[in-house]
Amino acid sequence: MHITDIKCPHPLVIAIALLLFVTSTIIKAEATPQSSYSRSIHGYKVPSVDVVTQDGRKTQLSVVLDQGSPVIVNFIFTTCSTICPIMTAILSKVYESIGASSANLRFVSISIDPEHDTPATLAEYAKKFKAGSNWQFLTGDLAELQLIQRAFDAYRGDKMNHTSLTLMRAANSSSWVRIEGTANAHDLINEFNSL
Repeated sequence: MHITDIKCPHPLVIAIALLLFVTSTIIKAEATPQSSYSRSIHGYKVPSVDVVTQDGRKTQLSVVLDQGSPVIVNFIFTTCSTICPIMTAILSKVYESIGASSANLRFVSISIDPEHDTPATLAEYAKKFKAGSNWQFLTGDLAELQLIQRAFDAYRGDKMNHTSLTLMRAANSSSWVRIEGTANAHDLINEFNSL
């Protein structure tokens, strides 16, 4: 039995190949984030509850959402360190891409942690994600915010149990597109364009 000499590539060649592989994987991940979401259509009824905007103005949720224009809604809390900043960053990309060119399109992010998310805290959060005038961040009374979550089947009992959820509605429509899971900005733009 003979043991054949196997020539191994030079360690520098191995290191360069490994570096190229890792770099290309990172670049690919940043360029095309993975999507994993489901889409469904629902006829949610917007509850008549009071909310407070990031500039401290008290209003009704129905006034914010029922303006006869398209709207994109999500639920967040500012101390979240997992999906909320990811969802908000994705919405920020959607906002940059189509928010400025679609004057009617409105974005609404509703806090699920009103004890912490004061109007001032939401205003800072909005600034961090470069939210413009047609993107409102809402807070309010805990019981009323839970009613909103229940109305949109988003209530999970505790802020730590919330899931990634985006809701869209076309102008003057009663149907909401429900997107559960992590849809990237490209997916959300495509979903919006198909409303």
